[in-house]
Parts: sequence; structure tokens; C-alpha cells
Amino acid sequence: MGFSLSRRRRRQTGLIAGLLAAVLLPTAGYAALGGDDSAKTGPTRTAVPQVAADADGELIAAVGDIACAPTNLVYRGGEGSPAGCRENSVADLLAGQRLAAFLPLGDLQYEKGRAEEFTNVYDQFFGAYKAISRPVPGNHEYQTSEGGGYYGYFGKQAEQENSYGVPGAYSYDIGSWHMIAINSNLCGPLTPCGPGSKMMNWLKSDMEAHPNRCTLAYWHHPLWSAGHHGDYAPLTPVWNALLDGGVDVVLVSHDHNYQRFVPIGRADTVNGTSMAPPVVVPEHEGMRQFIVGTGGANNYDVADEHERPDLAGRIAAKYADTSVALFGMLFMRLAEGGYSWEFVQAQPAPIDFHDAGTGTCH
Repeated sequence: MGFSLSRRRRRQTGLIAGLLAAVLLPTAGYAALGGDDSAKTGPTRTAVPQVAADADGELIAAVGDIACAPTNLVYRGGEGSPAGCRENSVADLLAGQRLAAFLPLGDLQYEKGRAEEFTNVYDQFFGAYKAISRPVPGNHEYQTSEGGGYYGYFGKQAEQENSYGVPGAYSYDIGSWHMIAINSNLCGPLTPCGPGSKMMNWLKSDMEAHPNRCTLAYWHHPLWSAGHHGDYAPLTPVWNALLDGGVDVVLVSHDHNYQRFVPIGRADTVNGTSMAPPVVVPEHEGMRQFIVGTGGANNYDVADEHERPDLAGRIAAKYADTSVALFGMLFMRLAEGGYSWEFVQAQPAPIDFHDAGTGTCH
């Protein structure tokens, strides 16, 4: 069983042509999951060999808010229901892809990110892609002391200890692109990430050392969101530092839905606690934020423009429904001087939603 983009959609999306050649692997039987790895059964997946970039650039995939715990009433071995716990079908989207990297955007294992939950659930579905995973932690990971389950599972890849004293944050290159992974849990009302903070010192130093034309940053909490969690003002200094450093794309999750913003300029707050309306700017002056909280857990509602007039005209594409939920993955092709994206639904897909396009770097 497989799927691919139609010829018509190939013409529409340009650089996205050929993005999907996914093969959905058969699902093996499931057993009740406990603390004993030897008794675990489930899907058998093997990550395909990675290859050099083609003329269209390197392919990455990103999603957050993923795996239900077996204690969830609709877990059902990862098959879930139309409303949630769809980690199995979301993981299927990675099968057969030749990815440069998979970016898990936090809240990877509910409810508390315990070590045994990572081992018995998340690993069952996404373990085959661990070697190419470049994760960031979400707030649920920190419901276990110091994110111990998350850091223990990913090991050195998660950068719990690094020379700049910002746990869970790191950077690397994919082709001509510079990638910045940020631990947004470190930025809060009591732990500001403003000038002089370890986070800001690292970010500025990193961007100065990597003056790539194209840069992508990713973390868990969105600065602006029309979803259930709403805006997260403590990240305002981080957003502005990234904008000043020439970052082009921001990927986040946290709200369990899909939202794509138009390019946004400098951020500001009202009394330091709530976000001022985003400033729409030309592409070469702003950053495009994607919220991809569609990894399987469930969906949160998205406010309409009457409920969030400050976001009117700022969100170019969105979907969420608590009953007919949207699950899937964002695929991006990182090319020289630009990028393309496509949101791909997990199958079966009960609703008709598609979002794809292209962008140009600063």
C-alpha cells in the first residue's frame, strides 16, 4: 500500500514534487504493554538508508504531541480512535522516506514522559528513526524529574549537558541550512530568556558562528497560537533574536492542531504578559511559524477570527476538531536558497485538509 502526489499537485507545489513516496508497512499484533521489554510486540519498522540530497535539497519531517500512554482509554495498541492516540498511523508516514532528519517537536510521550513509557510506547513506533531524530523536549517531558525519561531515551542526541549550559538545546547543519534546536521549557516568567541569559548568549553566539543564508529554528511552545494553549510571551526575546539573526522558519507544537502563519516580524508584549498582535511583513523580513501538534495524541480547537481578532490575517492555514481530529506530519524540502512544505495526513484521513507551498530564504 502506498501513496504519492498527483501530477496536478506536483505542478502546484513546485519544489515539493516527489516529496511523498511513502510505503505503509503492515502492523503486527499488539500485547498489553508493561515494564518488560522482552514481552513487547508491535509494528516492525526499519529506517531506510539515508542518501545525499538531490537537486531539490534535503528532506526533513517534523511533528510533536505524539504518543499516548497505554493507560489512555483509547490507546488500543497505538491504533487509537478518530479522536486520538493515533501514533501508529502517524509513524507510518515516515516509512520509506529518505530523510535527512526527523524533528520530534516535544510532548513525545504522554502523560509524564517516563522512561518505561518511552521504551514501551514511543520507541515501538518511532524507534526505527531514532538515529536520524533531532528532538526537543516539551512540557510533558518535564513532568518526570529534570526530563529524565526523555534524556535517558535519546542520550547524547538530546544534549542534556553541553558546554554552553543550556540543556536540551543544540545546533547542526543539514545541507546548506543551519538548524537550531531550542528547549523552550527554559524560558518562563520566573526564568526569562532576555539579554544576558545563557539562552540568549548561546543563540547569538551560534548564529554569529553560522551565517548560513537559510536557517530553521524549532522548539515546543508557540509564541502565538489560536489554539487551546494560546500565546507564550516568555519566548518574545528568543523570537526577536532569531529574527535579527536571519532565521527563516520556526517549527513548534504544544497546541494539538495545525496552524501556518504568514511571515511575521518583530514581536512585542503588552505589559510583558500577553502578546501584541503579530506584525505581518514581507517574506524577506520575517519568519514563518508552523504549529504541528498533530502527532497522534488528540486535537484542541482553534479559535476563529472573532475570538482572536488580533490574529486575523496572520494565520494562512489551520485545522483542528476535537471529534474529527487532524493527525499527520509536516514534510519540508530544504533547498539552496529556499524551501517547500507539505502537510501530509495520517491514513485513514476522515477529513479533506491539505497545505503545501514554497518559501524563499532571506
